[in-house]
Amino acid sequence: MVAVAAFAEVIAPYSPLMTHRGLSFAPPSLRFWLGTDELGRDVLSRVLYGSRLSLYVGLVSVFIGTSIGAVVGVVSGYAGKKVDILLQRIIDTIMAFPTLILALAIVAVLGPSLDNVVIAVSVVLIPRGARVLRSAALSVKENPYVEAARAIGCSNTRVLLRHVAPQCVAPYIIVATAAIGWAITVEATLNFLGVGAPPPTPSWGAMLSGAGRQHLETSPWIAISPGVALSLTVFGFSLLGDALRDVLDPRLRRA
Repeated sequence: MVAVAAFAEVIAPYSPLMTHRGLSFAPPSLRFWLGTDELGRDVLSRVLYGSRLSLYVGLVSVFIGTSIGAVVGVVSGYAGKKVDILLQRIIDTIMAFPTLILALAIVAVLGPSLDNVVIAVSVVLIPRGARVLRSAALSVKENPYVEAARAIGCSNTRVLLRHVAPQCVAPYIIVATAAIGWAITVEATLNFLGVGAPPPTPSWGAMLSGAGRQHLETSPWIAISPGVALSLTVFGFSLLGDALRDVLDPRLRRA
């Protein structure tokens, strides 16, 4: 998917915005491998360029959301007491809203755009990273080397940054990788509902909506192509997350 997104201009046979007169709803052929849509645009080219948007939203939103959640979780787990209670109540407040409803509400307030979709997906990803990294920090801070660092007079900031946070990198990578597929699904859902990237930006979710949904019986290739691309991408990132968990989790390695 990274290769397709990076070299879409080379791989795609046409521009994703190019229309072909008189060739609307053309079925798959040697000229148009995946057919054309209602405006005569090549579906294959739009699917290839749509990978850029999905990958951008998936990677950027996961990095921002999981990183903020990781900071909140590590600080919460290490500090404990009132700080832990306060931060966890904030996380509980975010988790009280269904993720898709919260993302829709954020985009509705900020306005439909690609950057606002990234912000919305990032916000709903914060609780996942915070909960997992809090558990990791609670486990790490009980290790003898952390107690030894405290005993020789290291400050809480030094202990947190030098001894606790580095041991939470593996859970962070696992959580972030596993969340990419979910973030891409949310992005596609928001575009399907018409609150994502504005047209005519190539988007798998937007291709599934509109003509893809209205002409599903007569021109199924318009919806099938982005649907298959979305499914394979989410499935691939899920497998990647499982593989990284198997490699980085010491308990699974011992098993």
